[in-house]
Amino acid sequence: MMKKLRLFGVICFILVITACSSMVHKQDIKLTLDKKYAISSFWNYTETPMAGLRASTIVESVLAKSNPQLISLISGSEEIASYRNKKEFIGAKKAEAKRLGVDYLILGNVQEWRYKTGIDGEPVVSFNINIIDLKNDSRLFSGVGAKSAWGHKSIGIVAQEIAEDLIPSFVK
Repeated sequence: MMKKLRLFGVICFILVITACSSMVHKQDIKLTLDKKYAISSFWNYTETPMAGLRASTIVESVLAKSNPQLISLISGSEEIASYRNKKEFIGAKKAEAKRLGVDYLILGNVQEWRYKTGIDGEPVVSFNINIIDLKNDSRLFSGVGAKSAWGHKSIGIVAQEIAEDLIPSFVK
């Protein structure tokens, strides 16, 4: 009986520790505040309508805390639907950012944005951020984050936590 009780306790402990998991993988870079940045709507790979727009506006708000020169190129879902594919969408956003004299364009993709089904409906979010140097059309930064949480948190809170962990720091 004691062995079963001890085994049950160990299993419960492991479940508690692993119930809320997160993963962030990013390059370790510092961005300068003397450059001009633009953020675009994120591409949505989920079945959740407007998840890309939601993620990009959350990232935009988290970025604003560092006070960079930030131009928003985030539009509504109608704009994204007007492009045939992601490559065409990114090309248009790069051209628009260059026209505005932007140095770096922030893009992203949303891979997961939902509540798990079940008793608690845990939020699950996964997205990535890329920062493109428009001068030489190269990727300056790439990072991906994923997180699930307890049912008392919203998707927005989980997405904000990922963005805060994922976004590179700014220096003067």
